[in-house]
Amino acid sequence: MGKRYALIILLISALSSLSTFADTYVRQPSVDVIHYDISIQLSDSSNAIAGIAKIQALIRGESATGMWLDLADMSVSKVLVGGMTRSFKCNEGRLSFEFDHAYIRNDMVDIEVRYRGKPGDGLLFGKNKYGRRVVFAENWPDKAHHWFPSIDHPSDKASVSFTVTAPDKYEVIANGLLKKTALLPSNRKMTQWAETKSIPTYCMVVGIGEFSLLRSTKDTLPLTWYVYPQDSQAASVKFRRTDQMISYFEKLLGPYPYDKLAQVESTIRLGAMENSNTIFYGEDLFGSLSEEPVAHELAHQWFGDSITESDWDQLWLSEGFATYLEALFYEHVNGPEAMTRAMERHTTRILSYRQSMDRPIIDPLQTDLMKKLSPLTYEKGAWVLHMLRGMLGDKAFFAGLHQFYVQYAGGNISTADFQKAMELAGGLDLKHFFQQWLYEPGLPEYRISWQWDQSAGNLDVFVQQTQLRGLFDMPVEIRVAAGNRSETHRFRVHQAAHVFRLPFTAKPTAVELDPGNHILKVLVP
Repeated sequence: MGKRYALIILLISALSSLSTFADTYVRQPSVDVIHYDISIQLSDSSNAIAGIAKIQALIRGESATGMWLDLADMSVSKVLVGGMTRSFKCNEGRLSFEFDHAYIRNDMVDIEVRYRGKPGDGLLFGKNKYGRRVVFAENWPDKAHHWFPSIDHPSDKASVSFTVTAPDKYEVIANGLLKKTALLPSNRKMTQWAETKSIPTYCMVVGIGEFSLLRSTKDTLPLTWYVYPQDSQAASVKFRRTDQMISYFEKLLGPYPYDKLAQVESTIRLGAMENSNTIFYGEDLFGSLSEEPVAHELAHQWFGDSITESDWDQLWLSEGFATYLEALFYEHVNGPEAMTRAMERHTTRILSYRQSMDRPIIDPLQTDLMKKLSPLTYEKGAWVLHMLRGMLGDKAFFAGLHQFYVQYAGGNISTADFQKAMELAGGLDLKHFFQQWLYEPGLPEYRISWQWDQSAGNLDVFVQQTQLRGLFDMPVEIRVAAGNRSETHRFRVHQAAHVFRLPFTAKPTAVELDPGNHILKVLVP
């Protein structure tokens, strides 16, 4: 998701949590939805939809006799299980029902829900900036259940197909590949899309509007831009380096994970949303020649969409990764200075965020999901990766990143999974690094001074940590320069005060702490 564009604040009611998970969503460990087949009908005369959801669930536990689905705003007329009508209850955003019999491990349950209503969220009806009617799904973080029944949590990924019946003047775009279109009586049209790979519900979307379609390919990958006709030229500029970005991320991480890429101009509240292979960009982004945030949203196709955070407290594994991968792309095309500038911008945003010193990146106490979209999960998350790169070196870091993606492609991940992968790649115990940077708040504040003893030919470098909350344990580089001579030494800084003695026969002209800017920090005069 584009980091500057999350504008809507959603208050979440706290649910009882299972102790094995960090966030508050109540899990159903015996049930795993593996496919959604969603059919909706809509018209221009109202914002109501009529829907049929056919859901396949796999039994993971020893047995199960019933389940629930998240569903709000909709009136349910019928629930069938195994083709048999079942009684059901709708209460506080949950549709509960019993199965037709007890199912055992590895059984498949076929569920059908028939419903209708006006979505209060999740599926947005309105007019675009040119006054034309449009409909867009905006599911992040957990709004899919406002327009189709689902297990609306990133831990339960599934494949999905959408069949949309709407007035025939509209183009319909959704996840996956286009399977069929058919003209119907009364100037109606049916459009069907199907995604065979498992994706999180927050990435399951449809977009409906009057678009101009611009088509290209990268090798055999179909690339399509769905834009409002007036913005076709702006889109051709914004998306001009799409194939170059994909090529870079493929080389870095692995093959692009889907069978198509559609980039869609959208009338949504979030500025951009990384929906799997069907990225939505807010219409306001087409008023300039900037290509931001294309690299960020493309990076999400690997991190966030293909491999997905196991719970909401792990959000940095999506947003922090996309933020750093974006910076890596611009480092690749524009040189090391681009990375330096990006990390300096990230530091500025972190320091300007008033909670940056009080809250950790992984913050179970923050139950408002929209407030998890902050410089902690984005910019500080990116800094965690940059610091790991500095500690491990490029070879080990990039090898570990690649192997981590390949190992978990298509699945769910946790911070513990990433820690193990990087420990294996770098041959280091990273337990304390991950603890201090992800589970604890703040950052180090360093003061450096020095004293040169000409007669002894020694340089004493004094390093203090002055922050009020805790001490950080980091390998820190110190560079000493005099004339044409320059030396860089690495020391462990873990105490409140250190003195490092170096042999240096000339009077230094400069003594710098962390000259390569590998550590998120503040330098105190």
